[in-house]
Order: sequence, then C-alpha cells, then structure tokens
Amino acid sequence: MKINLRVIALMLVLMNLSCNDNSKKHTTSKDSETKTEFKNTHVNEHCFLYAKNNDTIQLVLKEYKTTATGYLLFNFYQKDGSHGSFEGVMKGDTLFADYNFEAEGTKSKREIIFLKKGQTLLQGYGELEVDAHNRTVFKKDATITFDDKFPLTAVACDTLDL
Repeated sequence: MKINLRVIALMLVLMNLSCNDNSKKHTTSKDSETKTEFKNTHVNEHCFLYAKNNDTIQLVLKEYKTTATGYLLFNFYQKDGSHGSFEGVMKGDTLFADYNFEAEGTKSKREIIFLKKGQTLLQGYGELEVDAHNRTVFKKDATITFDDKFPLTAVACDTLDL
C-alpha cells in the first residue's frame, strides 16, 4: 500500500510539473506573437524640442498610419507650464490632436494643431472657444496661422528629459 501511495504522489508531482511547463511554453509563444505584431505596426517616433531664453517645449510624436499620439510639455520661464498626452490624426503634414494636460494641478483638454515643415514643427494659432464638453477648440471658421515664434526642431529622443 505504501508503494502505491508513493507512485500516485510521484505521478501527481510529474503531472503538475508537465502542466506548468506547457503553460510557460504557451505564454512564451503568445509573447513572441505580440512582439511580432508590434514589429509589424511600424510606429514612427519623432521627438522635437524648443529651448531658448529659459523657455522649453518638448514633444514626442508617435505615428502609425494616420493616427498620432504623444506627449507634450510646455515650460516657460516665470509662467505656468503644462504637460500631458495628446491623441489625434495626421492629415498630410498637419497634426490635429486633443491635448489632455495638467497645469497648476488642474486637468484640462484643448485642441492643438502643428504643421510639419521639414525637421521643424510649428504650432497653429487661431480664434478659440469652449465647446459643450468644456474643451477649448478652434472656432469652426477660424483662420489658423502657424507661427515660427516657437519652432520645435527634430532631436534624438534620448536627449529629451521626459
């Protein structure tokens, strides 16, 4: 009887180990599938910086097809800054996005537009209004001007301190 209990206990241990090994193999296989899918998405990451007179603007832009996401930081000398993420679309050389940001502990949302000119991004300015969702947006027929007062220049992403 003691032999039978030992054999049964040994078989249970071996079965448990074999089940654990299969689940590890399955997870590894799934992980490699996810990595392959990510590699096939062709996400392009670009980083931009404006730094002059103690003012800084840093932007990380990730593009996948026409979708654009990223992070934006405004840090102006002796003025309130903001930081947050954005999500939008690229239409040709123009980024249209919603910027979800925090400034002085308050969370807000506003529409942003940037024009890509070679290795530079220029921010768009125009007449604004607050919509029904309490989001600051450009007025429907607003004229958008792209000011080169704060040109963001392409830089290596590892140079940004985000």
